[in-house]
Amino acid sequence: MRKLLVSIVTAAAFAGCAQVREMTHEKEVDGNLVACPANKMSIGDVPSCGKVWKLTWGSATLKGNGDLNVEVTGLVLNDFSTGDANGTPDGVDAVAAAVLCRGPNGLQVAAQTEAVTLSRKGDAKIKTHVNVPSCIAAVIVLRERYEGKIGGWLAATGI
Repeated sequence: MRKLLVSIVTAAAFAGCAQVREMTHEKEVDGNLVACPANKMSIGDVPSCGKVWKLTWGSATLKGNGDLNVEVTGLVLNDFSTGDANGTPDGVDAVAAAVLCRGPNGLQVAAQTEAVTLSRKGDAKIKTHVNVPSCIAAVIVLRERYEGKIGGWLAATGI
């Protein structure tokens, strides 16, 4: 049996109150997703989003057997500089979930799903199986697909 150490970052962390709690889950990662604040903060080898995003609700669960479930509701831009696109996913047409694990070179993508459609309301569900090696300090990120390419993170379980 393997244990995963998960750092869950609450929304307060992005409001400047850096509340981080660490939990140990046997064979499981379970956390709420927090939207990307566009502060140019990469998570491991995944770059930051380019604009501010908001999220009505989101969660991600990775079981020890590799079953991954990610669901978001209302993942849309929250950036007035985008004009009429504010409140929509704009050109982001799909998202992919990536599992990052801490290794000798920091957090790196250990597994990533195929992209699934992100609705115009910012809703998406991913339910799949991924092969993840033993993993310390696992983080699940939701990455954008924009103009056909997988890019930065839009929401994450922790950092």
